[in-house]
Amino acid sequence: MKTRKHSKPGRFAGPLIAAALAGTVPAAMAQTYPVKPITVVIQYPVGGPSDLLARVIAPRMQAILGQPLIIEARVGAGGNIGTDMVAKARPDGYTLLLSSSGPLAISPWLYAKLPYSPLKDFTPVVQIAAVPLVLEVNDANPARNAAAFLKTLKASPGKYSFGSSGNGTPQHLSSVLLGSLAGITATHVPYKGQAPMANDLMGGQIDFAIDSMVSAMPNLATGRLRALAVTGRQRSPLLPEVPTLEEAGVPGYEALAWYGLLAPAGTPRAIVDKLNEAARKALDTPAVREQVAKLGSTPVHGTPEQFGAFIKTEHDKWGPIVKSTGAIVD
Repeated sequence: MKTRKHSKPGRFAGPLIAAALAGTVPAAMAQTYPVKPITVVIQYPVGGPSDLLARVIAPRMQAILGQPLIIEARVGAGGNIGTDMVAKARPDGYTLLLSSSGPLAISPWLYAKLPYSPLKDFTPVVQIAAVPLVLEVNDANPARNAAAFLKTLKASPGKYSFGSSGNGTPQHLSSVLLGSLAGITATHVPYKGQAPMANDLMGGQIDFAIDSMVSAMPNLATGRLRALAVTGRQRSPLLPEVPTLEEAGVPGYEALAWYGLLAPAGTPRAIVDKLNEAARKALDTPAVREQVAKLGSTPVHGTPEQFGAFIKTEHDKWGPIVKSTGAIVD
C-alpha cells in the first residue's frame, strides 16, 4: 500500500489562514476586555466641564467594567491636542476620548488645518450629556439683565472683552455667534481651559463670558458670578429666573455644548458595545443622573449610531455659522 504524499499548500493558503486567525483576535479581545486600566483623555484642564463629567461617570463605569478609568488631561490648541492623541491611539479600547462639541463639530470649520478628521478618525461610543451655556459677568458688574448689558456692549464697539476656554471651543464660537446676531464687537481673550478663564472673569480682567453651565454653576452659586441669560431655546430648570438670549432680544439664538465618549477608528464593535452598555448603565443610575443634573447637564445616551449621526448633524450645523462670522484660526 502506497503512502499518499501530502501536497504542498497552495499559494494563497498561508494568507487565508492568517486572515482567519486575525479575525478571531478582536472577538477574543472583546470577550476578555477590559483586562487593564482604561485611559479617558479630556482636552481641557482639571476643573472644566469635561473633567467634572468624567469624574461623575467614571467611578460607576469602572465598577461595571471591573477596571479603573484613569482621567488624563491633554491640553492645548482648543482641544485639538488631546483629540489628535486619541485619533492616533491603538484601537483596542484602552484609550478613549471624552470630547465636547468644539473639537468635533466646530474646529473643522474654525481651523485652517487639523491633524485629525472628526468624522473618519473616531468610532462614536455614546453621548453623555447636553449642556446649555450661560452668559455671565462678575458680581461687581452693574448689569442686572441681559438686554441692558447687550445694549451697553453694542454702544461701545471693541471696548469690552470676553473670555473663553480656548480658540474653537463652544464658549468661543457661542460668543462670536452672539456678536454676529446682536451686532456686538468685543475682544476675545482665549484661555487654556475654563478654570483660568473663570478666575480672570471673577477678578475683572475680562468683562463677560459665555460658559458651560457645568463649570459655571459653582461660581454662580457662590454669587461671585452672575447669570444674565442662558443659550438654549428654553430656560434652565437650575436657573428658572434667568431668561434665554432670545427672550433678551437676540432672535434665533441657540447654542448648546455636548459631551460624549469616542474610541479610535477601527476599535472592534464588541468592545464599543461593551463600553456603550457600561456608560448607559452608569447614566441610568439615579445617583449619577442626579450629579449630572446638578452640573447643569441633561443626561443623554443612545446607540453608537445615534451618537455618530448627531456628531454629523452638529458638524454640518456649525459650518455655515463659523463661515458667516469669518472666524478662522491658522
